[in-house]
Amino acid sequence: MKYSANIDFDLSNMYDLYWNEFGHKLDDPKLYFADKRIMPVVTGFLITGKEIHWPVQRLMDALGLELVTARLFVTNPNRKLLIHRDCISDKTELRQWAINVPIANCDMGINEWFSDEDNDFGNEHFAPGGSAITPEVFDKEYVISESCVLNSIKLIRTDVMHRSNNLGNDERRVVLSLRGDPNISYEQAKEKVHDHNRQRTENSSSS
Repeated sequence: MKYSANIDFDLSNMYDLYWNEFGHKLDDPKLYFADKRIMPVVTGFLITGKEIHWPVQRLMDALGLELVTARLFVTNPNRKLLIHRDCISDKTELRQWAINVPIANCDMGINEWFSDEDNDFGNEHFAPGGSAITPEVFDKEYVISESCVLNSIKLIRTDVMHRSNNLGNDERRVVLSLRGDPNISYEQAKEKVHDHNRQRTENSSSS
């Protein structure tokens, strides 16, 4: 895969942490509007989760990567996110990668990428509220260059146009997205993932 890589690592289930902190609020507008960390969008919710103690430090240490921030992407049933490129905070500088961890109902929805080679996105726009760059036209039939099911922890490329597609899934799709040092490129992060996976395979073979 050009835009994603599996990460061989076992993390504890984080659904209860998500549910107790955020999930139980998402069906009640009074609750989610009162929580400034939760941003409702047309297709679901963007949630700032950087102050939550997600049990992911072992993963980041194993990869030799620093955890800078974390977000939750919640896609509502039978919806898909708008196509976008990720930016660093409220800057127009692109974020090249993230580590996505499936939290709930990720076996139906998919991640899709739309390459510049296959598509013309016109005059792209910066969307400060979502820290993203979006194409000039949303309702165009763009060519899907690659897709994958988030059935494991994955390194994903985020500076290429992409989206979560939850069509055909009757449940909310919840993904924890871990963001590291933006000075590390996607290729550098991918090499760290490959080194980690190779070491895990060697350790498993020798045991």
